[in-house]
Amino acid sequence: MNTRDFDYFLTLTKTGNFSQTAEKFAVSQPTITTAIKRLEDYFHAQLIIRDRRHHDISVTPAGEQLAAHAAIILNQLTLAQQDIAWDKKTKIRFGLPPIIGGYLFPKIAPDLINTGLMPQLETVEAGSAALLDQIKDGKLDFAVLGASGPLVESDLHVVQINAAPFVIITRQDDPLAANKSVRFATLAKRQFITLSEGFVHTRAFAWFEQRHTFSPNIVYRTGDVPLLKRLVRQNVGIGFLTRIAINPDDRLATLAIDDAHQPAFTISIVHRKDRVLTPAMKRFESILKSYK
Repeated sequence: MNTRDFDYFLTLTKTGNFSQTAEKFAVSQPTITTAIKRLEDYFHAQLIIRDRRHHDISVTPAGEQLAAHAAIILNQLTLAQQDIAWDKKTKIRFGLPPIIGGYLFPKIAPDLINTGLMPQLETVEAGSAALLDQIKDGKLDFAVLGASGPLVESDLHVVQINAAPFVIITRQDDPLAANKSVRFATLAKRQFITLSEGFVHTRAFAWFEQRHTFSPNIVYRTGDVPLLKRLVRQNVGIGFLTRIAINPDDRLATLAIDDAHQPAFTISIVHRKDRVLTPAMKRFESILKSYK
């Protein structure tokens, strides 16, 4: 038995056809037949039932069991190949969402330079949801991700390093700016500018929306945080962001939201549990954790 047999078998269970499977791998049909027989001999079980009359197959319960495990085995082999190949390059693939990057990267940059790690970083900027997928697919070694609450992923090592509230932002001369906080229910008649679908903020905003008896009037959605702030300054509407996305240079008023038990913007360091960290990666992880 070899791992190629698993490839043949999984494809056969999907196509249900020996000829199509052989054609996909550019091999002869007897090659596929021999591979299946080899697996059946190894596991002492019939994996498929072949209907020669109708030229199709059915997968036995044992075959379905093997298919589930074979998919995991092949995925792990792919991850191992990616990890080993990447480690040879002595690079660290690091995912960083724009909002968190603006908050965290200036803090860790001096340590990265002092330890010589800065040239080893290959940084990928994207939303937290996209970066989470890339971590699981083995395309990133580390990511710092945002979530609307504690991040729980059974196959990932997760260390939460910070949490910040979501806030309402307005122009500094907006009547709301005279207050330090606001109840979300009082904003029913205001126009909102929010971040696009796929941002953590969307899920948090939905929590406030579901808690109250009105649907907020969202006049514009954008994936560009600086644009959102600019539109708020131009009085197009009020905004909804995590507090860490706001800095004094924005010239905006920030109001806490009074609702109890509301979600918070959490920041967590993540990597795959089965990712064996190189010495450089361990130093990098230590720097990230120092800002907990």
